[in-house]
Amino acid sequence: MKRLLSIFFFCALGLVATMAQHPKLLLTQEELGYMKKHINEVPVFGRVVDDLVQKADEACAAAIQVPTPIDGGGGAVHEQHKSNYYAMFHAGLAYQYTGNKKYADFVAQMLMEYAQKYPKWGLHPVSLSPVPGRLFWQTLNESVWLVHTAMAYDCVYDALSAKQRKFIEKNLLFNMADFIMNGYGEHKRNHEMFNRMHNHATWATSAVGMVGMATGNQSLVRKALYGTDETGKNGGFLRQMDYLFSPDGYYTEGAYYQRYAIWPFVVFAQCIDHCMPELNVFHRRNGILVKALDALVQMSYEGEFFHINDALEKGLSAQEMVYAANIIYGKFPENKSLLAVMKNYQTYVLPIAGGFMAQRDMAKEESHALVQRSCVLSDGRDGKDGGLAIMRPRSSEYNSAITLKATSQGMGHGHYDKLAMAYYDNGHEILTDYGASRFLNIEAKHGGHYTKENNTYAKQTIAHNTVVVDQKTNYGGKLKVAEQYHANIIEADFSHDGWQMVMARDTNAYPGVDMLRTIVYAKVPFLERPLICDVFRLKSDKVHDYDYPLWYNGHLVSVNYPYQRNLEQMAPLGKKAGYQHLWLEATGQNTASSTSCLTFFKANRFYSVNYASSPTSEFKFVALGANDPDFNLQHRSGYIIREKGKKNHTFAVSIETHGEYDVLRETSRDLITSCEKLEILFEDDSQLVLHGVYAGHDLFLLLADDEAQEHTVQVGNKTFRWNGRVDIQYIH
Repeated sequence: MKRLLSIFFFCALGLVATMAQHPKLLLTQEELGYMKKHINEVPVFGRVVDDLVQKADEACAAAIQVPTPIDGGGGAVHEQHKSNYYAMFHAGLAYQYTGNKKYADFVAQMLMEYAQKYPKWGLHPVSLSPVPGRLFWQTLNESVWLVHTAMAYDCVYDALSAKQRKFIEKNLLFNMADFIMNGYGEHKRNHEMFNRMHNHATWATSAVGMVGMATGNQSLVRKALYGTDETGKNGGFLRQMDYLFSPDGYYTEGAYYQRYAIWPFVVFAQCIDHCMPELNVFHRRNGILVKALDALVQMSYEGEFFHINDALEKGLSAQEMVYAANIIYGKFPENKSLLAVMKNYQTYVLPIAGGFMAQRDMAKEESHALVQRSCVLSDGRDGKDGGLAIMRPRSSEYNSAITLKATSQGMGHGHYDKLAMAYYDNGHEILTDYGASRFLNIEAKHGGHYTKENNTYAKQTIAHNTVVVDQKTNYGGKLKVAEQYHANIIEADFSHDGWQMVMARDTNAYPGVDMLRTIVYAKVPFLERPLICDVFRLKSDKVHDYDYPLWYNGHLVSVNYPYQRNLEQMAPLGKKAGYQHLWLEATGQNTASSTSCLTFFKANRFYSVNYASSPTSEFKFVALGANDPDFNLQHRSGYIIREKGKKNHTFAVSIETHGEYDVLRETSRDLITSCEKLEILFEDDSQLVLHGVYAGHDLFLLLADDEAQEHTVQVGNKTFRWNGRVDIQYIH
């Protein structure tokens, strides 16, 4: 694919952006000229520019405020400084589109205010970060501020006097860039952070590099691209591109932080592409930034990101995703799936070339369907640190997704959740992942930072849909230990018409325990909707207690065994590892049947969890909220299957989606599971036959640990033969 500037703007002009031209970061003179010339051909983009000018007018009408830093995230002063960089950004772009000098004067006046005050500010008084800022409580926010300010400065550069530029660059831009790279006074942690392979460092290198490009300071550009030693071996933006993403574009901290990280990646890449096209940055590592954006699209359901690791409610509508989609589409306009992302989930485009092209092409009705597929997103720089498996139905009739997380730890924002699964259906998260315990920028809730319950509950294994051994957390909850290991995707097969599968293993989360989980998603011919079969095999030389929790989003309808409800008094289920936060609401056992069922409903649909149980199986009904004095935890319902005193055990579970509840007509149908029996018919060290009876029809799930081409199992007078690790056979 030829460069956008060649095919779109420069065919006739034969020009390239140079380091001497302004603007040259987020957009160039040539791009701007083309858009202004053709804006009447794309009226909807004209409204984008009108909206930009309105925001700039509102900023110019307000009094400029540059208060002394005093508070953390969500505080009034913190938010004022955030508002200021957006105001400068909007005014700078408005100046380029209109030529009205009042916008440039506004940016100049605010920059002069900051340039006068910034040198007098020491480290921020809120000391909650190991890498504190001066303008903000952490250096990360300082970098974000500088990224936006560099773009504003680039837009008004030619409107400033030489004296203004010198004062602003010396006292503010270079001063802040030096602080971000090297720290302040005795505090030198910034230097270490700047050269790390981490999303904070991506913001830092982008900020410093964009200041360098806007001012023509090549030293800053080199340090940003190649690290402070300028070798590219120990730090720098390009090294981050090489290390922070897997070959599939997965960022090890998960979708929520990948969303945040991709913002500086695509913005600085756009600047590099304009100023240093010879680096061919958008094609680096086979287009790793394009893959990173695609990975984010895959890690979403109904526009919301999967709640992996320290995740909050964010999705494809986030401003970071607007930047990513606009910039990537501007570079690769053949990627029409991005138009679906913009049209379905994003309410605006940016006033840049990519935004113009997207609006132009959407006006031509060139929008295509959103492409989301079953896939495995590998983890690790070389793709060898496990991965995240995602299964989706082939038919749009079934709006579902299942995830199986078998990744590395995910650094400090990772959760202890090896082999965790989640289930999404009918527009809702059905079997949930907790995400983070944090109230971002709500200062009254722990200053907007992570609550203590993020460590005591949200990160703990019991907070996830995966097996817990001896009521303990993976790796004993020790990050340094967890970072040494990863789970593995043994096999994923999405090629069959009737079913898909993923098999994953972990042998390190609990020393001496081999955990093998196989999830099969099958379109069963005699069931209304696809069936999930979950077989979780545990092997050990020592006796353990095994808990299989499912956190369900819905209202319990029924169970098929007696239980004892704690009506007057409840106690926590345990004392540590997250169990101290679980109220034990009820307990039950099933001595009458070898198939135990729990049914709940969400919205207009029913879900039944069937388990191949024994009379000794224990069932715990729990609610989240114990030992939570500040009401930081969400209200969640959990169902825990406990098997005690066993070396080896297999949790064989089917999750059936069925029926309909019509609240308007006050009717329901098929609210009872069709599963009459679920049993492990055969099991040895390497093979397993799971038998289910659904509405009188037989289903046999055949599993093998090895990948031999042919397997044979004899059960009574019936012989089962299959190839590969998984097969499903029916009698109906």
